[in-house]
Amino acid sequence: MIRRIDRLLDRTTMYRLLLFYLVSLLGLGLILAAAGAIRISPVALLSTVLLYLAVTLAANWGFARLFRVDAHAESTIITALILSLISGPVLVFSDPRHAGYLALAGLFAVASKYLIAIRRHHLFNPAAFGILLTGLLFGEYSTWWVGNIALLPLVVAGGLLLLRKINRFRMVGLFVASAVLFLFAQGILEGIGAATALSTISFTLLRSELPFAALVMLTEPLTSPKAFSRQVPYAVLTAFCFLPRLNLFGYAISPEEALLIGNLFSLLVSPSYRMALHLRERQEIAPSIFAFTFERPRGFRHRAGQYLEWRLALPRSDARGNRRFFTIASSPTEKELMIVLRIPAAASAYKRALHAMRPGDRLLAGELAGDFVLPRDPAIPLVFIAGGIGITPFRSIFKELLDTGERRSIVLFFLHLRGESLFEELLAEAEQKLGLSVVHILTDAQGTSKGSYGRIGQLNRQAIEEKVSDYRKRRFYLAGSLEMVEATRSLLRGMGVAARRITADAFPGYPR
Repeated sequence: MIRRIDRLLDRTTMYRLLLFYLVSLLGLGLILAAAGAIRISPVALLSTVLLYLAVTLAANWGFARLFRVDAHAESTIITALILSLISGPVLVFSDPRHAGYLALAGLFAVASKYLIAIRRHHLFNPAAFGILLTGLLFGEYSTWWVGNIALLPLVVAGGLLLLRKINRFRMVGLFVASAVLFLFAQGILEGIGAATALSTISFTLLRSELPFAALVMLTEPLTSPKAFSRQVPYAVLTAFCFLPRLNLFGYAISPEEALLIGNLFSLLVSPSYRMALHLRERQEIAPSIFAFTFERPRGFRHRAGQYLEWRLALPRSDARGNRRFFTIASSPTEKELMIVLRIPAAASAYKRALHAMRPGDRLLAGELAGDFVLPRDPAIPLVFIAGGIGITPFRSIFKELLDTGERRSIVLFFLHLRGESLFEELLAEAEQKLGLSVVHILTDAQGTSKGSYGRIGQLNRQAIEEKVSDYRKRRFYLAGSLEMVEATRSLLRGMGVAARRITADAFPGYPR
Protein backbone atom coordinates (compact mmCIF):
# COMPACT_ATOMS: atom_id res chain seq x y z
CA MET A 1 0.00 0.00 0.00
CA ILE A 2 2.76 2.43 0.96
CA ARG A 3 4.62 1.72 -2.28
CA ARG A 4 1.49 2.44 -4.32
CA ILE A 5 1.08 5.75 -2.53
CA ASP A 6 4.74 6.60 -3.12
CA ARG A 7 4.44 5.82 -6.82
CA LEU A 8 1.46 8.15 -7.06
CA LEU A 9 3.28 10.87 -5.13
CA ASP A 10 6.34 10.55 -7.35
CA ARG A 11 4.28 11.59 -10.36
CA THR A 12 3.83 15.14 -9.13
CA THR A 13 5.71 17.86 -7.33
CA MET A 14 5.21 18.99 -3.77
CA TYR A 15 3.74 22.26 -5.02
CA ARG A 16 1.25 20.55 -7.35
CA LEU A 17 0.28 18.13 -4.57
CA LEU A 18 -0.29 21.04 -2.19
CA LEU A 19 -2.37 22.80 -4.83
CA PHE A 20 -4.63 19.76 -5.28
CA TYR A 21 -4.90 19.42 -1.51
CA LEU A 22 -6.00 23.03 -1.00
CA VAL A 23 -8.48 22.88 -3.89
CA SER A 24 -9.96 19.72 -2.36
CA LEU A 25 -10.33 21.41 1.03
CA LEU A 26 -12.07 24.41 -0.50
CA GLY A 27 -14.30 22.16 -2.60
CA LEU A 28 -15.33 20.18 0.48
CA GLY A 29 -15.80 23.45 2.36
CA LEU A 30 -18.22 24.66 -0.34
CA ILE A 31 -20.19 21.41 -0.15
CA LEU A 32 -20.37 21.46 3.65
CA ALA A 33 -21.31 25.15 3.66
CA ALA A 34 -24.11 24.52 1.15
CA ALA A 35 -25.35 21.63 3.32
CA GLY A 36 -25.25 23.77 6.46
CA ALA A 37 -22.60 21.60 8.11
CA ILE A 38 -20.30 24.58 8.63
CA ARG A 39 -21.46 28.10 9.40
CA ILE A 40 -20.24 30.05 6.41
CA SER A 41 -21.97 31.17 3.25
CA PRO A 42 -20.94 29.11 0.18
CA VAL A 43 -21.45 32.17 -2.02
CA ALA A 44 -19.26 34.27 0.27
CA LEU A 45 -16.59 31.58 0.26
CA LEU A 46 -16.57 31.34 -3.51
CA SER A 47 -16.41 35.13 -3.92
CA THR A 48 -13.53 35.27 -1.40
CA VAL A 49 -11.56 32.65 -3.34
CA LEU A 50 -12.07 34.52 -6.62
CA LEU A 51 -11.09 37.83 -5.00
CA TYR A 52 -7.87 36.41 -3.57
CA LEU A 53 -6.96 34.75 -6.87
CA ALA A 54 -7.53 37.94 -8.83
CA VAL A 55 -5.59 40.17 -6.41
CA THR A 56 -2.63 37.85 -5.82
CA LEU A 57 -2.14 36.92 -9.48
CA ALA A 58 -2.33 40.55 -10.57
CA ALA A 59 0.06 41.64 -7.82
CA ASN A 60 2.48 38.84 -8.61
CA TRP A 61 2.52 39.76 -12.30
CA GLY A 62 3.17 43.40 -11.42
CA PHE A 63 6.00 42.70 -8.98
CA ALA A 64 7.60 40.20 -11.35
CA ARG A 65 7.62 42.83 -14.10
CA LEU A 66 9.01 45.43 -11.70
CA PHE A 67 11.84 43.17 -10.49
CA ARG A 68 12.35 41.58 -13.93
CA VAL A 69 11.97 38.02 -12.74
CA ASP A 70 9.78 35.11 -13.79
CA ALA A 71 6.25 35.19 -12.37
CA HIS A 72 5.51 31.80 -10.80
CA ALA A 73 1.73 31.52 -10.84
CA GLU A 74 1.54 28.16 -9.04
CA SER A 75 3.00 29.39 -5.75
CA THR A 76 0.82 32.52 -5.96
CA ILE A 77 -2.33 30.43 -6.38
CA ILE A 78 -1.29 28.37 -3.36
CA THR A 79 -0.97 31.56 -1.30
CA ALA A 80 -4.43 32.71 -2.46
CA LEU A 81 -6.02 29.38 -1.50
CA ILE A 82 -4.39 29.36 1.94
CA LEU A 83 -5.65 32.89 2.54
CA SER A 84 -9.14 31.74 1.52
CA LEU A 85 -9.02 28.94 4.10
CA ILE A 86 -7.96 31.13 7.02
CA SER A 87 -9.84 34.38 6.28
CA GLY A 88 -13.47 34.96 7.17
CA PRO A 89 -15.40 34.70 3.86
CA VAL A 90 -17.19 37.85 2.67
CA LEU A 91 -19.63 38.75 -0.09
CA VAL A 92 -17.40 40.98 -2.17
CA PHE A 93 -20.07 43.27 -3.63
CA SER A 94 -22.30 43.33 -0.53
CA ASP A 95 -19.47 44.10 1.88
CA PRO A 96 -16.87 46.17 0.00
CA ARG A 97 -15.11 47.36 3.15
CA HIS A 98 -14.23 43.87 4.35
CA ALA A 99 -13.53 42.81 0.76
CA GLY A 100 -11.01 45.64 0.62
CA TYR A 101 -9.29 44.30 3.73
CA LEU A 102 -9.01 40.87 2.10
CA ALA A 103 -7.63 42.41 -1.06
CA LEU A 104 -4.97 44.19 0.99
CA ALA A 105 -4.10 40.93 2.76
CA GLY A 106 -3.54 39.31 -0.63
CA LEU A 107 -1.47 42.26 -1.81
CA PHE A 108 0.66 42.26 1.36
CA ALA A 109 1.20 38.51 1.07
CA VAL A 110 2.56 38.75 -2.47
CA ALA A 111 4.55 41.91 -1.74
CA SER A 112 6.35 40.14 1.11
CA LYS A 113 7.80 37.64 -1.37
CA TYR A 114 9.53 40.44 -3.24
CA LEU A 115 10.13 43.21 -0.72
CA ILE A 116 11.02 41.20 2.39
CA ALA A 117 13.52 38.88 0.77
CA ILE A 118 17.24 38.16 0.75
CA ARG A 119 18.85 37.05 -2.49
CA ARG A 120 15.49 36.25 -4.10
CA HIS A 121 14.26 34.24 -1.14
CA HIS A 122 11.27 35.39 0.90
CA LEU A 123 11.70 35.29 4.65
CA PHE A 124 8.15 34.87 5.97
CA ASN A 125 5.18 32.71 5.17
CA PRO A 126 3.30 34.99 2.76
CA ALA A 127 -0.23 34.14 3.88
CA ALA A 128 0.60 34.57 7.56
CA PHE A 129 2.36 37.86 6.85
CA GLY A 130 -0.50 39.24 4.74
CA ILE A 131 -3.14 38.39 7.34
CA LEU A 132 -1.07 39.72 10.24
CA LEU A 133 -0.24 43.04 8.61
CA THR A 134 -3.89 43.61 7.69
CA GLY A 135 -4.87 42.85 11.26
CA LEU A 136 -2.30 45.22 12.73
CA LEU A 137 -3.32 48.06 10.39
CA PHE A 138 -7.09 47.64 10.27
CA GLY A 139 -8.03 45.22 13.06
CA GLU A 140 -9.22 42.65 10.50
CA TYR A 141 -7.87 39.31 11.71
CA SER A 142 -8.22 35.75 10.50
CA THR A 143 -10.91 33.27 11.53
CA TRP A 144 -9.09 30.05 10.54
CA TRP A 145 -12.44 28.51 9.57
CA VAL A 146 -10.51 25.56 8.16
CA GLY A 147 -10.03 24.48 11.79
CA ASN A 148 -13.38 22.70 11.74
CA ILE A 149 -13.97 19.10 12.81
CA ALA A 150 -16.02 18.48 9.65
CA LEU A 151 -12.92 19.24 7.54
CA LEU A 152 -10.45 17.53 9.87
CA PRO A 153 -10.37 14.10 8.13
CA LEU A 154 -9.38 15.68 4.81
CA VAL A 155 -6.99 18.12 6.51
CA VAL A 156 -5.17 15.20 8.13
CA ALA A 157 -5.31 12.78 5.20
CA GLY A 158 -4.03 15.32 2.68
CA GLY A 159 -1.51 16.63 5.17
CA LEU A 160 -0.05 13.17 5.75
CA LEU A 161 0.44 12.74 2.00
CA LEU A 162 2.21 16.08 1.94
CA LEU A 163 4.46 15.07 4.83
CA ARG A 164 5.28 11.81 3.06
CA LYS A 165 6.26 13.79 0.00
CA ILE A 166 8.51 16.28 1.79
CA ASN A 167 9.77 13.97 4.53
CA ARG A 168 8.79 16.19 7.47
CA PHE A 169 7.04 13.66 9.73
CA ARG A 170 9.52 14.06 12.56
CA MET A 171 9.31 17.84 12.59
CA VAL A 172 5.51 17.95 12.60
CA GLY A 173 5.32 15.12 15.13
CA LEU A 174 7.63 17.06 17.43
CA PHE A 175 5.56 20.21 16.96
CA VAL A 176 2.30 18.45 17.85
CA ALA A 177 3.86 16.63 20.82
CA SER A 178 5.34 19.90 22.09
CA ALA A 179 2.00 21.67 21.68
CA VAL A 180 0.22 18.96 23.69
CA LEU A 181 2.85 19.09 26.43
CA PHE A 182 2.74 22.89 26.63
CA LEU A 183 -1.07 22.91 26.70
CA PHE A 184 -1.14 20.45 29.56
CA ALA A 185 1.52 22.35 31.50
CA GLN A 186 -0.32 25.63 30.92
CA GLY A 187 -3.53 24.15 32.26
CA ILE A 188 -1.84 22.80 35.39
CA LEU A 189 -0.03 26.09 36.03
CA GLU A 190 -3.28 28.03 35.63
CA GLY A 191 -4.96 25.71 38.14
CA ILE A 192 -7.73 24.46 35.84
CA GLY A 193 -7.02 20.81 36.62
CA ALA A 194 -5.85 17.86 34.54
CA ALA A 195 -9.31 16.96 33.19
CA THR A 196 -9.95 20.47 31.87
CA ALA A 197 -6.43 20.63 30.45
CA LEU A 198 -7.04 17.38 28.55
CA SER A 199 -10.32 18.78 27.25
CA THR A 200 -8.44 21.86 25.99
CA ILE A 201 -5.92 19.61 24.26
CA SER A 202 -8.73 17.65 22.59
CA PHE A 203 -10.38 20.86 21.37
CA THR A 204 -7.07 22.22 20.04
CA LEU A 205 -6.28 19.05 18.08
CA LEU A 206 -9.78 18.57 16.66
CA ARG A 207 -11.35 22.01 16.29
CA SER A 208 -8.62 24.64 16.00
CA GLU A 209 -6.19 25.99 13.45
CA LEU A 210 -3.32 23.89 14.76
CA PRO A 211 -3.60 20.81 12.46
CA PHE A 212 -3.78 22.88 9.26
CA ALA A 213 -1.06 25.27 10.41
CA ALA A 214 1.24 22.36 11.32
CA LEU A 215 0.71 20.39 8.12
CA VAL A 216 0.67 23.23 5.59
CA MET A 217 2.29 26.39 6.92
CA LEU A 218 4.84 25.20 9.47
CA THR A 219 6.36 22.90 6.84
CA GLU A 220 6.83 25.44 4.05
CA PRO A 221 10.32 24.51 2.73
CA LEU A 222 11.42 28.08 2.01
CA THR A 223 10.73 29.41 5.51
CA SER A 224 11.59 26.41 7.71
CA PRO A 225 14.98 24.89 8.59
CA LYS A 226 16.46 22.27 6.29
CA ALA A 227 18.39 20.13 8.78
CA PHE A 228 16.53 18.16 11.45
CA SER A 229 18.90 19.39 14.15
CA ARG A 230 17.55 22.91 13.50
CA GLN A 231 13.98 21.74 12.96
CA VAL A 232 13.86 20.57 16.58
CA PRO A 233 14.11 24.02 18.24
CA TYR A 234 12.04 25.52 15.40
CA ALA A 235 9.16 23.11 16.08
CA VAL A 236 9.35 23.51 19.85
CA LEU A 237 9.53 27.32 19.71
CA THR A 238 6.62 27.62 17.29
CA ALA A 239 4.53 25.18 19.34
CA PHE A 240 5.14 27.28 22.45
CA CYS A 241 4.07 30.44 20.63
CA PHE A 242 0.85 28.69 19.53
CA LEU A 243 -0.31 28.42 23.15
CA PRO A 244 -3.72 30.01 23.68
CA ARG A 245 -3.81 32.76 26.29
CA LEU A 246 -0.06 33.18 25.89
CA ASN A 247 0.95 36.74 26.75
CA LEU A 248 4.46 38.03 26.38
CA PHE A 249 4.95 41.40 28.08
CA GLY A 250 1.19 41.87 27.99
CA TYR A 251 0.89 41.07 24.29
CA ALA A 252 -1.20 38.12 23.08
CA ILE A 253 0.40 36.15 20.24
CA SER A 254 -1.79 35.17 17.27
CA PRO A 255 -1.28 32.01 15.18
CA GLU A 256 0.13 34.15 12.37
CA GLU A 257 2.65 35.73 14.71
CA ALA A 258 3.62 32.30 16.05
CA LEU A 259 4.41 31.17 12.51
CA LEU A 260 6.37 34.32 11.71
CA ILE A 261 8.40 34.00 14.92
CA GLY A 262 9.27 30.50 13.76
CA ASN A 263 10.22 31.86 10.34
CA LEU A 264 12.49 34.45 11.95
CA PHE A 265 14.20 31.74 13.99
CA SER A 266 14.66 29.68 10.81
CA LEU A 267 16.26 32.68 9.11
CA LEU A 268 18.76 33.02 11.94
CA VAL A 269 19.79 29.36 12.15
CA SER A 270 19.17 28.15 8.59
CA PRO A 271 19.33 31.02 6.09
CA SER A 272 18.15 30.31 2.55
CA TYR A 273 19.01 31.91 -0.75
CA ARG A 274 19.07 31.42 -4.49
CA MET A 275 22.04 31.94 -6.78
CA ALA A 276 22.48 32.07 -10.53
CA LEU A 277 24.60 29.23 -11.94
CA HIS A 278 26.03 29.13 -15.45
CA LEU A 279 26.50 25.84 -17.27
CA ARG A 280 30.06 24.96 -18.21
CA GLU A 281 29.66 21.46 -19.62
CA ARG A 282 27.18 18.66 -20.21
CA GLN A 283 28.50 15.13 -20.62
CA GLU A 284 26.83 11.74 -21.05
CA ILE A 285 28.73 9.47 -18.64
CA ALA A 286 26.54 6.36 -19.10
CA PRO A 287 23.53 5.49 -21.26
CA SER A 288 20.88 8.18 -20.59
CA ILE A 289 22.86 9.49 -17.58
CA PHE A 290 24.31 12.98 -17.82
CA ALA A 291 26.66 15.07 -15.72
CA PHE A 292 26.07 18.85 -15.72
CA THR A 293 28.91 21.03 -14.50
CA PHE A 294 28.35 24.63 -13.38
CA GLU A 295 30.62 27.42 -12.24
CA ARG A 296 30.87 27.54 -8.45
CA PRO A 297 29.72 30.95 -7.13
CA ARG A 298 32.27 32.83 -5.09
CA GLY A 299 31.94 32.10 -1.40
CA PHE A 300 29.59 29.13 -1.81
CA ARG A 301 30.36 26.25 0.58
CA HIS A 302 28.66 22.93 1.11
CA ARG A 303 29.27 19.64 2.88
CA ALA A 304 29.79 16.49 0.84
CA GLY A 305 26.44 14.70 0.48
CA GLN A 306 24.20 17.80 0.60
CA TYR A 307 21.72 18.86 -2.07
CA LEU A 308 20.33 22.00 -3.69
CA GLU A 309 17.02 22.97 -5.27
CA TRP A 310 17.57 23.61 -8.99
CA ARG A 311 15.01 25.84 -10.74
CA LEU A 312 14.55 26.35 -14.47
CA ALA A 313 12.40 28.90 -16.27
CA LEU A 314 10.11 26.76 -18.44
CA PRO A 315 8.00 28.33 -21.18
CA ARG A 316 5.59 25.42 -20.81
CA SER A 317 5.73 23.16 -17.75
CA ASP A 318 4.00 19.88 -16.97
CA ALA A 319 2.55 18.32 -13.82
CA ARG A 320 6.05 17.82 -12.41
CA GLY A 321 6.91 21.51 -12.27
CA ASN A 322 10.02 23.59 -12.91
CA ARG A 323 12.20 22.68 -9.90
CA ARG A 324 14.01 19.62 -8.61
CA PHE A 325 16.26 18.70 -5.71
CA PHE A 326 19.55 17.12 -6.81
CA THR A 327 22.56 16.07 -4.78
CA ILE A 328 25.74 18.02 -5.43
CA ALA A 329 27.92 15.29 -6.92
CA SER A 330 31.06 17.41 -6.79
CA SER A 331 33.21 17.66 -3.71
CA PRO A 332 33.58 20.84 -1.62
CA THR A 333 37.24 20.68 -2.71
CA GLU A 334 36.42 21.06 -6.43
CA LYS A 335 36.10 24.30 -8.35
CA GLU A 336 32.80 23.45 -10.05
CA LEU A 337 29.37 22.26 -8.98
CA MET A 338 28.15 19.08 -10.63
CA ILE A 339 24.85 17.22 -10.70
CA VAL A 340 24.25 13.83 -12.26
CA LEU A 341 20.84 12.61 -13.37
CA ARG A 342 19.08 10.19 -15.65
CA ILE A 343 17.23 11.65 -18.65
CA PRO A 344 15.01 8.97 -20.19
CA ALA A 345 13.51 9.10 -23.66
CA ALA A 346 10.12 10.15 -22.24
CA ALA A 347 11.58 12.86 -20.02
CA SER A 348 9.67 15.56 -18.17
CA ALA A 349 9.57 19.13 -19.44
CA TYR A 350 12.14 20.03 -16.78
CA LYS A 351 14.66 17.40 -17.84
CA ARG A 352 14.15 18.19 -21.51
CA ALA A 353 14.90 21.84 -20.81
CA LEU A 354 17.93 20.93 -18.72
CA HIS A 355 19.24 18.67 -21.47
CA ALA A 356 18.79 21.48 -23.98
CA MET A 357 20.99 23.89 -22.00
CA ARG A 358 24.16 25.11 -23.66
CA PRO A 359 27.40 26.37 -22.08
CA GLY A 360 26.74 29.80 -20.61
CA ASP A 361 23.03 29.21 -20.05
CA ARG A 362 21.77 30.02 -16.58
CA LEU A 363 19.52 28.48 -13.95
CA LEU A 364 18.77 29.27 -10.30
CA ALA A 365 19.85 27.10 -7.38
CA GLY A 366 19.39 27.43 -3.65
CA GLU A 367 18.01 25.84 -0.49
CA LEU A 368 21.23 24.05 0.41
CA ALA A 369 20.26 21.26 2.81
CA GLY A 370 20.67 17.64 3.76
CA ASP A 371 21.82 15.52 6.70
CA PHE A 372 23.41 12.90 4.42
CA VAL A 373 26.91 13.85 5.51
CA LEU A 374 29.77 12.08 7.22
CA PRO A 375 29.71 11.90 11.02
CA ARG A 376 32.11 14.28 12.70
CA ASP A 377 33.95 11.41 14.38
CA PRO A 378 36.18 9.74 11.75
CA ALA A 379 36.50 6.61 13.93
CA ILE A 380 32.86 5.58 13.31
CA PRO A 381 32.82 2.63 10.84
CA LEU A 382 30.43 3.07 7.92
CA VAL A 383 28.53 1.12 5.29
CA PHE A 384 27.35 2.91 2.15
CA ILE A 385 24.61 1.33 0.02
CA ALA A 386 24.00 2.99 -3.35
CA GLY A 387 21.37 2.07 -5.91
CA GLY A 388 22.25 3.17 -9.45
CA ILE A 389 22.42 6.93 -9.69
CA GLY A 390 22.23 7.02 -5.90
CA ILE A 391 26.04 6.81 -6.03
CA THR A 392 26.19 10.61 -6.56
CA PRO A 393 26.34 11.72 -2.89
CA PHE A 394 29.01 9.09 -2.26
CA ARG A 395 30.99 10.40 -5.22
CA SER A 396 31.14 13.78 -3.48
CA ILE A 397 32.22 12.16 -0.21
CA PHE A 398 34.91 9.95 -1.74
CA LYS A 399 36.34 12.81 -3.78
CA GLU A 400 36.66 14.97 -0.68
CA LEU A 401 38.35 12.15 1.26
CA LEU A 402 40.80 11.64 -1.59
CA ASP A 403 41.61 15.35 -1.82
CA THR A 404 42.09 15.71 1.93
CA GLY A 405 43.76 12.33 2.49
CA GLU A 406 41.38 11.42 5.31
CA ARG A 407 40.88 7.67 5.82
CA ARG A 408 37.74 6.08 7.23
CA SER A 409 36.51 2.52 7.55
CA ILE A 410 33.95 2.32 4.71
CA VAL A 411 32.33 -0.58 2.85
CA LEU A 412 30.35 0.36 -0.27
CA PHE A 413 27.65 -1.87 -1.75
CA PHE A 414 26.93 -0.57 -5.26
CA LEU A 415 23.73 -1.91 -6.84
CA HIS A 416 23.63 -1.18 -10.56
CA LEU A 417 23.22 -2.44 -14.10
CA ARG A 418 26.35 -3.70 -15.79
CA GLY A 419 26.23 -0.96 -18.40
CA GLU A 420 25.93 1.97 -16.00
CA SER A 421 28.62 1.57 -13.40
CA LEU A 422 29.38 5.19 -12.61
CA PHE A 423 32.64 6.76 -11.41
CA GLU A 424 34.65 3.52 -11.71
CA GLU A 425 38.00 5.31 -11.83
CA LEU A 426 37.24 7.34 -8.72
CA LEU A 427 36.09 4.27 -6.80
CA ALA A 428 39.20 2.35 -7.86
CA GLU A 429 41.39 5.22 -6.67
CA ALA A 430 39.55 5.30 -3.34
CA GLU A 431 40.07 1.56 -2.96
CA GLN A 432 43.79 1.95 -3.57
CA LYS A 433 44.50 5.09 -1.56
CA LEU A 434 41.84 5.06 1.18
CA GLY A 435 41.27 1.36 1.75
CA LEU A 436 37.66 1.62 0.57
CA SER A 437 36.04 -1.78 0.11
CA VAL A 438 33.61 -1.91 -2.84
CA VAL A 439 31.11 -4.69 -3.50
CA HIS A 440 29.41 -4.44 -6.91
CA ILE A 441 25.99 -6.09 -7.11
CA LEU A 442 24.60 -6.38 -10.62
CA THR A 443 20.82 -6.20 -10.46
CA ASP A 444 20.39 -6.97 -14.17
CA ALA A 445 23.48 -8.45 -15.80
CA GLN A 446 22.40 -10.58 -18.74
CA GLY A 447 25.39 -12.10 -20.47
CA THR A 448 27.63 -11.55 -17.46
CA SER A 449 29.02 -14.71 -15.93
CA LYS A 450 28.69 -15.10 -12.18
CA GLY A 451 31.75 -13.86 -10.38
CA SER A 452 33.18 -11.98 -13.36
CA TYR A 453 32.03 -8.61 -12.02
CA GLY A 454 30.76 -8.67 -8.47
CA ARG A 455 27.57 -10.37 -7.37
CA ILE A 456 24.44 -10.88 -9.45
CA GLY A 457 20.97 -10.35 -8.01
CA GLN A 458 19.82 -8.22 -5.08
CA LEU A 459 21.38 -7.12 -1.84
CA ASN A 460 20.56 -9.61 0.91
CA ARG A 461 21.52 -10.53 4.43
CA GLN A 462 24.15 -13.05 3.35
CA ALA A 463 26.00 -10.48 1.24
CA ILE A 464 26.12 -8.00 4.12
CA GLU A 465 27.16 -10.56 6.73
CA GLU A 466 29.92 -11.95 4.49
CA LYS A 467 31.46 -8.55 3.87
CA VAL A 468 30.66 -6.71 7.11
CA SER A 469 30.82 -9.00 10.11
CA ASP A 470 30.54 -6.07 12.54
CA TYR A 471 27.52 -4.55 10.78
CA ARG A 472 25.60 -3.99 14.04
CA LYS A 473 28.30 -1.53 15.13
CA ARG A 474 28.39 0.42 11.87
CA ARG A 475 26.40 3.36 10.61
CA PHE A 476 24.57 2.80 7.33
CA TYR A 477 23.94 5.38 4.59
CA LEU A 478 21.32 4.52 1.92
CA ALA A 479 20.87 6.36 -1.39
CA GLY A 480 18.84 5.38 -4.42
CA SER A 481 15.24 5.02 -5.53
CA LEU A 482 12.56 5.25 -2.86
CA GLU A 483 11.71 1.56 -3.32
CA MET A 484 15.37 0.54 -2.97
CA VAL A 485 15.87 2.67 0.14
CA GLU A 486 12.75 1.37 1.88
CA ALA A 487 13.54 -2.27 0.99
CA THR A 488 17.10 -1.89 2.27
CA ARG A 489 15.96 -0.18 5.45
CA SER A 490 13.57 -3.08 6.13
CA LEU A 491 16.37 -5.56 5.47
CA LEU A 492 18.70 -3.83 7.92
CA ARG A 493 16.05 -3.48 10.61
CA GLY A 494 15.34 -7.20 10.26
CA MET A 495 19.04 -7.86 10.80
CA GLY A 496 18.96 -5.98 14.09
CA VAL A 497 20.48 -2.69 12.93
CA ALA A 498 19.14 0.11 15.13
CA ALA A 499 17.07 2.76 13.34
CA ARG A 500 19.35 5.51 14.67
CA ARG A 501 22.24 3.91 12.76
CA ILE A 502 20.47 4.24 9.39
CA THR A 503 20.60 7.47 7.39
CA ALA A 504 18.69 7.70 4.12
CA ASP A 505 19.17 10.22 1.35
CA ALA A 506 15.73 11.83 1.07
CA PHE A 507 14.79 14.88 -0.97
CA PRO A 508 11.63 16.93 -0.37
CA GLY A 509 9.00 17.81 -2.89
CA TYR A 510 9.88 16.52 -6.33
CA PRO A 511 9.14 13.47 -8.49
CA ARG A 512 12.11 11.15 -8.45
